[in-house]
Amino acid sequence: MIDRVSHVNRVLALLFGASALFLSGCGFQPVYATREGQDQPGLLNAIEMSDVNASPSIAPVIREAFELRKSSSEAASTEYFLAIKARESAQNLAVQLDASVTRFNYIISGTYQLRRARDQKTFTGKVSSVVSFNVVNSQYSTLYAEQKAREKAARQFIEAVERDILLSLQDADDERDRVKALPPDDYELEIIDGETQ
Repeated sequence: MIDRVSHVNRVLALLFGASALFLSGCGFQPVYATREGQDQPGLLNAIEMSDVNASPSIAPVIREAFELRKSSSEAASTEYFLAIKARESAQNLAVQLDASVTRFNYIISGTYQLRRARDQKTFTGKVSSVVSFNVVNSQYSTLYAEQKAREKAARQFIEAVERDILLSLQDADDERDRVKALPPDDYELEIIDGETQ
């Protein structure tokens, strides 16, 4: 029985290794991965948060989440400027028979605009984050839970912004590489048609 289990484990390990080779061979690259030969800090290290348009209760929390998300070990020159517009809301999640609410969804939703310093090109997107918290008999405990939910939602919001930016920049790089690969006549045609910037 033990020999059979070890045989199955060996087969699974071989299959996993083969799938990893296949994915690397077809050009698959995880969103957070850096390309070979690149030794660069996280994307957010190259971004300066220029503005947070939000209520006083969440603006500083979003800024703090952004700074915490940055890599602390390395610094990078500012290549992008980020402006965020966000709002918070609460949604009843659990309602008792007496109409009292015992659980809320805390939501941060908003938009961002990323401006590239070298050419002023902008990238925009819309993201949101949802975190739940309980309402208990103790007012202090409820306020504490709400604050923790706000901080967690802000962290998730910034992570969502970062993911969206990475995808937008990857799409822009792919489009640039596609245009560069075109024959000269086709490239000029695309410039005339206004399909490239």
